[in-house]
Amino acid sequence: MYDLLAFHSKPVYGWQYVSGTLMHGSKGAPIWFLWVHLLLNGLMILPFGGLLERKIGSRQVLIVFVTTTVLSSIVFHLLTQGQDIQATGISAVGYAFVTGGVMILPNVWKEFSRTVKWLYLFLIFLSGLMLLPAITGWISTLLHLSGIVSYLLVFIGSRGLKRRSKGS
Repeated sequence: MYDLLAFHSKPVYGWQYVSGTLMHGSKGAPIWFLWVHLLLNGLMILPFGGLLERKIGSRQVLIVFVTTTVLSSIVFHLLTQGQDIQATGISAVGYAFVTGGVMILPNVWKEFSRTVKWLYLFLIFLSGLMLLPAITGWISTLLHLSGIVSYLLVFIGSRGLKRRSKGS
């Protein structure tokens, strides 16, 4: 399954540009790493994705997800040209959701208990650490940044569409 669905630097099938987002794991990685990586991604996606869905709606969250999947796949392909690398994961989507959540948090901060506030602050700190190439490596760092850029592209694009529709 991994060979068939993971992101590939030399994709054989068109779906490999996006299917790696829907998988998780690393060929040959220790099992503890797979679980920690999955846990960290879940910690970014669930609270921030839920916050985004409540505030911007399911449709916009889906647009962020698809945009991030496509952009991170392109970035992965460009970064790994000439190499034989496979990867999977939804980290870029997690970073897109964290970015959106950070932009929304000031508007909803007073609604949260102290415990929830500390959880969000811890997750923001943790996601900041995972941006450091010394911890994750340059390819992962750039893929994480592609998630941030993806959210900003969707945010700017949706604001532009709203302005245009108001002007019509």
